[in-house]
Amino acid sequence: MVTALWVIGDELDKRRVPANASDAMWLEIPSARLRGEGGRNDNVWLRECLERLTGVKIHGEYRGDPWGAVVLAEWHIEQGGAVTRLLIPPAAIKAIRAPETFAKIEAFAAYKLKGAARRLYAGLADKKRMREKHWTYGVDELRQITGVQDKKSYERWNNFKFRVLDPALKEINDFGTVTVTMKPEKVGRAVASVRFDWEWKSIDEARVTDEENEQPSAARHMNRMQDDAPPLTDAQKVENREEWQNWQLENHGGTYSQFLDWKKKQGANEIMRNAGFK
Repeated sequence: MVTALWVIGDELDKRRVPANASDAMWLEIPSARLRGEGGRNDNVWLRECLERLTGVKIHGEYRGDPWGAVVLAEWHIEQGGAVTRLLIPPAAIKAIRAPETFAKIEAFAAYKLKGAARRLYAGLADKKRMREKHWTYGVDELRQITGVQDKKSYERWNNFKFRVLDPALKEINDFGTVTVTMKPEKVGRAVASVRFDWEWKSIDEARVTDEENEQPSAARHMNRMQDDAPPLTDAQKVENREEWQNWQLENHGGTYSQFLDWKKKQGANEIMRNAGFK
């Protein structure tokens, strides 16, 4: 069954089918490829694999909306067993194409992350590729990995944690393919090491990360499912967007809805001032 899935994924890749395909797709693949090298020639085992794939259910929750599907919706072995036609649902295409999405996010994170975040991500990625689920670094080793070993201000654990590790993990979790947590481990009262645990993001979480990575920094994590996103079609709307971006800088982030609430209050205050109230 794994061989069949790999061949299906390879065929989708060759056809450059996007991971966000909205329609089901028929694939016509030589049965010998699906059977794999050394497989039976009579398609008995292939039929068993296809039956199993029609029973494999996948599900998740994307931006608050639940979804469900089967990996294979329909199959036909034709031309005397030489060719197999497969109907792949859109959700299954997303699932099968997930490795490409993850690879894209990995490359983006390696480019986007800066300084300590990039160094820490590289260290953790090596362990992740070794199929480890967690890793523990000594604090001194961790200072070297993040490149701050020569800075005396980071010799104190609290300074090192709040100014280096916490911001680095925030970036990694925002841009990367894993969700990372850390747990300081003490010897006596002093922190001697730090354990990092990580989990692969789900297909849906990876899709959200990929979408956010495509956005300019000022527009990341906006609620684009609402109609209150800053419009961009005329001079007034462009000015509105620029005002919003300036507001974000002054307020260290915030959503567009919060900005609109602020504008309404400013407008109300303006009316009161014009009416003679201070």
